[in-house]
Amino acid sequence: MSGVSVAWFKETSLETGQWIWGTLQGAFNEKQTIGQIIVDAAIGMIPLVGDVTAVRDLIAVSIGLAKEPKKRESVAEWVFLVILLFALIPVIGGVIKGVGRLALRVTTKVAENVETLAEVIRFLNRVGEGDAVKWLNKLNVVEYQAQLVEKMSDFCNTMITAINQILKARVGRMLPEKWQADLIRVRDGFVALQPLASKMIPQALKELDAKLRVLQAQVYRGEIHKITTGMGRVEIRREAEAYLIERSLREAPKQGTRFPSIHAEEFHQARLRRKYSKVGYPDIVSWKGENPAFAKGQQVFTDIASFSGEITAKSAREMAGSTIFRAFGNETTLATNPGGSRAAGGFWGYQKVPGSAEEWRQLSAVLDEWNGNGFLVVLHLPEDLSTRMPGTNAWHGKIAEQFGNDIPAQYLQGGGEQVIINLDEMLKKELNRIGEQVKATGQPASTEINGVKAEFYPTHWKDVEGVHGYTRPEGIEPPYATYTRELHDDELRGKVVDRTIINASRIERQTTTGGEK
Repeated sequence: MSGVSVAWFKETSLETGQWIWGTLQGAFNEKQTIGQIIVDAAIGMIPLVGDVTAVRDLIAVSIGLAKEPKKRESVAEWVFLVILLFALIPVIGGVIKGVGRLALRVTTKVAENVETLAEVIRFLNRVGEGDAVKWLNKLNVVEYQAQLVEKMSDFCNTMITAINQILKARVGRMLPEKWQADLIRVRDGFVALQPLASKMIPQALKELDAKLRVLQAQVYRGEIHKITTGMGRVEIRREAEAYLIERSLREAPKQGTRFPSIHAEEFHQARLRRKYSKVGYPDIVSWKGENPAFAKGQQVFTDIASFSGEITAKSAREMAGSTIFRAFGNETTLATNPGGSRAAGGFWGYQKVPGSAEEWRQLSAVLDEWNGNGFLVVLHLPEDLSTRMPGTNAWHGKIAEQFGNDIPAQYLQGGGEQVIINLDEMLKKELNRIGEQVKATGQPASTEINGVKAEFYPTHWKDVEGVHGYTRPEGIEPPYATYTRELHDDELRGKVVDRTIINASRIERQTTTGGEK
């Protein structure tokens, strides 16, 4: 190959539009592998939003899957591939990629996991600013599923194009037949990988999320460290602490449970009242009852148990301009409350109005036994809400999964957003009056009450009852009930029954190097 001229290589470079002289010279190095040739050819075609090393790793790992059909069905192989795919997501992707690579070290050994967590926090403090522990606790990699599937599809197209360009180029046609055959095999492998992405990426994210949950559940005792807040701004020294929510490991959510209820047991009453008693806001530490997600006979604060994760207070000023919605309807075969459900109440969906029965049932986690649907009321709150109705304050958060009580076979995953809100009594009365008319006539209606625009309309959904949530995903059980077996740490269980995990939000003590107030 030494007889091929530099000018010829440059001509070939122009033909493919991707190669440079040095790359092609390397491609004819007998010590190079087919994988290295593809990497050199394709790397310039992939938008670099992170470092070039990450993209090289991504190409190398994906080639391995493309060449080996057995690897394509391995979730473990896809987990690593997914971590590298994050590098293609602008800004945040590189950070998640770094955290994901460290999370791969999670094992069944608690001491090692604690050290891994410390390294993750140090990494986050190095690459960004702000509260690293809080950021990690809020990280939900599953939210990036759609982006990753799209990135993988684009990436496969890029690799197929790159290999076709190699084969069509003059220099590619001069490659040994064995090399050409290998290139074709890899190209066809990427063709096979592309449709697998929508199947394997969700499974890989589930595995990665399980490992991250182990880290999120650990106590980060921390050390005092500086957080850079920007040029000319004060540096804050923070000592990371843990806000304790103790529970035995056997009571933690199972792997795969995405939106477990937060702890709302009666014995947490003092702590819950301190946290969620706020003048002018709905009283969510009042109603008590049993909940299938908790141990049988255990009294829980049902309003709090309806949330998964952090509950935040939203003032009337913060609620201004929001859209909230609520389903209501007549009594049905499964929703047997006399008179059915009412248009106005304390619980409302937040912002995104559902477009189908499945979306409403699953994301809002409204059990068949609670509500037969039939109608939706959508409220558009005015921008000057705090002036018109200053008491319209709310508690906001993610909706927890729900397990049927009267209908035990039903399980709804939750994950939508909800508010428990103090609506003006006159507004509620009028909403219920119009709602009853709409239920009786089946006709839509709209009105405006003190600046609040209200729309009532029938959903016409045919698959509302007895359809959604009756095929429970494998491994999903009520998270706070008793189990018959103990799982490994990466399944959010422990082999030691008496051990506890300390989970949740960080409380910080702040001291400043300047006069921050």
